[in-house]
Amino acid sequence: MKIAEALRILELDTLPKSEKEVSVAYKRLAKKCHPDSGGSEEAFQELGAAVDYVLRALALVDIAVEKNKKRSKESDALAEKRAKMRAEMLKRRAEEDRKRNIKATWAISIILVLIVLVGIGTLIRPRYIHWMVEKERVERMATIISTGPDRSYTIGWEYQGQYFTEVLNGRFIDGKWLVGPAGMPMMNGGKYIVSFNGRNPNYFELKDKYIDPETADRYFSLVKYPLAAAFDLSENDPDVVCIYWSVLDDFGVDGVAHLFFGGLPMRKNWKHNERSFQALKESDTFQKLYRSCLGIE
Repeated sequence: MKIAEALRILELDTLPKSEKEVSVAYKRLAKKCHPDSGGSEEAFQELGAAVDYVLRALALVDIAVEKNKKRSKESDALAEKRAKMRAEMLKRRAEEDRKRNIKATWAISIILVLIVLVGIGTLIRPRYIHWMVEKERVERMATIISTGPDRSYTIGWEYQGQYFTEVLNGRFIDGKWLVGPAGMPMMNGGKYIVSFNGRNPNYFELKDKYIDPETADRYFSLVKYPLAAAFDLSENDPDVVCIYWSVLDDFGVDGVAHLFFGGLPMRKNWKHNERSFQALKESDTFQKLYRSCLGIE
């Protein structure tokens, strides 16, 4: 027997919600189906079988409902547990993020402090070195021992029977000239004055504005061509020699650098030269020595 057949026998449209509804339907139909009331034995037995089937079906439904309720409770409990775990996880992550942010903030602060200290040190170091040099100043002639492709050049000088060497950094001009602080090329064998502390020669200053006559002659071999072109003279003209040595005497090596690199646009942007080549040419001192060299009153 199927549930549809049992419901038909009990004259029910849907599965009853309780055993009471089944009992009411049974009592109502038992009078009609009982043999003593004009029914048949077969109909009465079918009615009993239908009642048993529907009651078993109700029992199964109740069991399923209870299981669903239990499953729903377990699901709710599991969902609540998951929600708590998620909340704890988010809280833990937030705390970890907070700690990481604090560490990152400290790290950034330390880096900024170090950058500031390095910047201050960079600004103060030259002044400190100069102060140390002036405490017990000694001067010697230093020689350029070597120059490198990485903007470095090595100088050496002798003092009290010892030979000192130091590696310095210059800058490249026009892609090929490695120049020192005064702006002229640092040539191997060139000699420049170095000032240092007599007790501690590690504190030193290279005075490449001051050179020996041999180095000055080597510079002249470089400068005479642009110098002659600038004043429309022949490179062998005695006036070129006069102008060169006069500039060297009055303006130093940085003045000679103006003559040598005067044609380069970036010349006026060099920090170690405050005057452009044009300003040097127009200065009263230069005009005076220029007229003197050319014999102009």
